[in-house]
Amino acid sequence: MYYLIKGLVLNARTHGENNKLITLYSYEWGKVQAIVPGAKKIGAKLSSATEPITQSEFMVFQNHPSMRPKVTGARIIENYTAVKTDFKRNVYALYAAEISDKLAPFNLEHAEKYELIARIWEVLGKCEHPRRAVTAFMLRFLKLSGYGFADYLKNSAVSLDKHIENAVKKLSACSGDDVDGIRGFDDDKIWSYVENYALNYIKPPSVGIFLRKIEAEV
Repeated sequence: MYYLIKGLVLNARTHGENNKLITLYSYEWGKVQAIVPGAKKIGAKLSSATEPITQSEFMVFQNHPSMRPKVTGARIIENYTAVKTDFKRNVYALYAAEISDKLAPFNLEHAEKYELIARIWEVLGKCEHPRRAVTAFMLRFLKLSGYGFADYLKNSAVSLDKHIENAVKKLSACSGDDVDGIRGFDDDKIWSYVENYALNYIKPPSVGIFLRKIEAEV
C-alpha cells in the first residue's frame, strides 16, 4: 500500500550500490527507517529531499508492517538552508538529530517530539547561542522520553549551584525564541551536566567529536 507521510530526516547512509537507507522521525509513525531507491545516483530526483536536516513529505510503499517502507516520491517542506550553509550550526543540528535518533523508539508516533526536532533546526538557523539552544532541546527531549533532568536533580543526591538549577528550569521551559535572552549561567558547565546525564541512557553521539573540536577553537 502507498502512504503519504511527513518526516524529518535524522540520518542517511548508503544502502547497496545506489540506494539510501534513511532514518525519519515521521509525524504519523514516529521513527522509521526507509529505503530510497537510486538516491545515490548523480542527479537523482530524491537525493535532496532525503538528506539529513530536511523536512519532507514522502510517498512510501509498504506491503506489510514488518517490511521497511520504500520511498517512491518526496517533496521538500523545509530545507533549513541557514543551518546547512554554516558548518558549526550544521554540526549542532546533526547532534540534535543523533540525540533524537538514539532516544526515540521505532514506530511510536509523538507529535510533540516531531515539533521539537523541527523547532530546534529552525532555531539553530538564527539564534546567537547554538550550544544553549541545543542544551534546551536536550532537556525537553529527555523529559518527553521519560528522563527529566530537573526531576533527577530533585530526587537525587546531586547538588548543583543555584544558578545552574535555575538555568535548568528556564531552559527546560524555553520555546526557542527566548533562548538568547536567558542569562546568568555558564553555558559550558550546564552543557556538560546535561550531556553527561544523557549519556547514562545512550551511547555518545559520534558527531560530538566535531562539537568538541569546534568549541576548542572558539
